[in-house]
Amino acid sequence: MSQKRLSSIFRRRRESKIENDEEDEPVPEAKTEPSSQDNSSKAQDKPKVKDDVEILTVPVPDGEMPTYFHVGGAAKECLIRGYKFGVWHLRCSSKTDNGVVLSSFGEGNPLLTSVFGGLEVFKEFENSHTSLTWVTSSNEFRGELGVRGLVAGGIAHSILRSALSMTDEHQLSIGSSLLKAGFMRSPFNIEIVVPIVKEPTLMGYVLAAPAENWLLGYRTVYSVAEKAFDKHAFCLGYNNGSTEMGLKAENFKDLRGSLFQRIGESWAVALKMNFYGEEQLKKFAIGCQYQLGDGSLLKAKVRDDGNVGVVFQTKIGENVDVTYHVGCDGKDPISGEHKIGASWIFNC
Repeated sequence: MSQKRLSSIFRRRRESKIENDEEDEPVPEAKTEPSSQDNSSKAQDKPKVKDDVEILTVPVPDGEMPTYFHVGGAAKECLIRGYKFGVWHLRCSSKTDNGVVLSSFGEGNPLLTSVFGGLEVFKEFENSHTSLTWVTSSNEFRGELGVRGLVAGGIAHSILRSALSMTDEHQLSIGSSLLKAGFMRSPFNIEIVVPIVKEPTLMGYVLAAPAENWLLGYRTVYSVAEKAFDKHAFCLGYNNGSTEMGLKAENFKDLRGSLFQRIGESWAVALKMNFYGEEQLKKFAIGCQYQLGDGSLLKAKVRDDGNVGVVFQTKIGENVDVTYHVGCDGKDPISGEHKIGASWIFNC
């Protein structure tokens, strides 16, 4: 069972946010203390801000091109993965004899009672896959149908995603629907997201590998409702396996970058920073990681606002992935906010 499959519903949830905007600055870790506001509201209903959105990629399969979001990917793995899942995060997946994957999932993010969860059925065929998800926390049904194959010496792929929601009167209401399609053939990778129903934006990117270890890309977001472009973004990336550098310029006014450097076999350091911009000047995150002998990973970071976080990632046997994170206000570690979270993923 692939890592991409096991995190599918949470990956799609993040993508639904990032379709509106992409921002590399991580959000604060989740609070464990109750809020004075109404805790009955769902996590997905909280107001969206730029720091809420991010895509964490999976390793590029052999023979395939990376995506636009792989630029700066190692720095994001060091500074973001494990810090954002909230107070608790559980997932259990089991594969039947005929290849059907049955999963249950849930998370409390950002509060203990801000619950998001449901059930999922997934089946993969030779050149296609299909899935059906019931998000019990919002009484929503999400379907996905994907195909891929060899075309003109490259790999073409498309995914149709649709959603239905259940009203209080127990009637089905049509939700959003979109088509995601792409084509990759070295040295190019092209992807587009086309809105079908109740989707506000048309998006796409073009990525090229002009030389070994180098990536160059362009991404755009077009608002269908406003009939105007919301984003023009350019990226430049370099990765030789031990050193990674990334630059992204957005709307000709914001410039941000990242640096990831391995030190020996076990240590690595990372930096993400906004170099120039009207809204996010002087924002940064810096951190390090250490890989233990058993493959476990210990990470720590500090942000420009003084927030300090620590993450520990490990495996229990072959089928259980465990992550713990803690955070505090570095400016006031005693009386300031304290945050803690745990994630357990069972793959049976």
